[in-house]
Amino acid sequence: MEQEWIWNLIAKKLSGESTQEELQELEVFLRSNPDLHYSMQTIIDLWNSEYESGPGHENTHQAFTKHIERMKKSGIDFPSGTEHNYPTYSSAYSEISSNSRRKSNILLALGSVVVFAGILFLGLKIFGSNNQVKQSADPEKNTISEISTKNGSKTTLTLPDGTIVKLNAGSKISYDDKVYGSSLREVNLTGEAFFDVVKNPEKPFVIHTGKINIRVLGTAFNVKSYPGEKNTETSLIRGSLEVTVKDRPSEKYILKPNEKLIVANDETVKISATIKRAEKQPTVQEPIVALKHLTYEPKDSTIVETSWVENKLIFQDQNFKDLATQLERWYGVKINFQDPEQEEMRFTGIFQNETIQQALEALKLSNRFSYTISGNQVTILK
Repeated sequence: MEQEWIWNLIAKKLSGESTQEELQELEVFLRSNPDLHYSMQTIIDLWNSEYESGPGHENTHQAFTKHIERMKKSGIDFPSGTEHNYPTYSSAYSEISSNSRRKSNILLALGSVVVFAGILFLGLKIFGSNNQVKQSADPEKNTISEISTKNGSKTTLTLPDGTIVKLNAGSKISYDDKVYGSSLREVNLTGEAFFDVVKNPEKPFVIHTGKINIRVLGTAFNVKSYPGEKNTETSLIRGSLEVTVKDRPSEKYILKPNEKLIVANDETVKISATIKRAEKQPTVQEPIVALKHLTYEPKDSTIVETSWVENKLIFQDQNFKDLATQLERWYGVKINFQDPEQEEMRFTGIFQNETIQQALEALKLSNRFSYTISGNQVTILK
């Protein structure tokens, strides 16, 4: 009986026929079953994909506006005022629905849900192996909630205050249940995530990464902080945010929409310090900080920094070594190079629905190499 109730709620959400109370019931159910978020998002993405259309190439301002509209359709709300509404596809779809189609829409959605039911239950198994939800409930200690994804998987979750977080592959987010929302809303992030933060001036939202701290009141932005990568990046879509670098806590950087802050990680600092020592100059262990504008893909004006939210892997003049790291997360594989010189090959392109084999075949069109695939092991040959 409970399953029929859930399917009905999902069907109404997809068809745009849900009442506010039904949307709240579905949200409460998802919060109590966090392992269903990834599968639910998969169903919504499949449903939404039928109605998406890519914008043409325009100037930066227009491209930015187009991108926000596209992300609205992807389930991220960008209200014109200060009020934050829970993002749903139903509001967008209901605008093109008439009262005469209400019943047919529900039936169509129910039919789709039946088709997607197998995806949902399969998603449960996939989530169990690729995504983890941990909770430490020792009454003598703080209760920590931790959500993580493995390579090849992504998930979407809702924090206790209603903030939406899209977690990219190979990432982890954690927060303290006991103190979250008391005076601050603090989370720790390793990897990459897109945040749509509920506005609350009295309780700032704070993100801690290995290199930077981010403080916001209510905004939408992307944070990329993978261990071992050259840079930590913060890309702002809406609102404003304050960034402090842990090595230089007295300095603050305020970002505006369409801007990103790039902070070099430790390995870059060490290389810089080594060069200074070789030149017999004073060594200053400080990270490099750069403020830049967001990057747009010329063909459809997609913002590169947040393209993964739209299930697009975009790379522009990137060396094979760095691209391989992205491919490993995207496809859940391990890539090995037979010849180190191959790591310096450069590529530009977009992957969306390709398999790893199709992706490699496409890369071969611009650079000469061969490869073998054995299980999840990929070897790039001379």
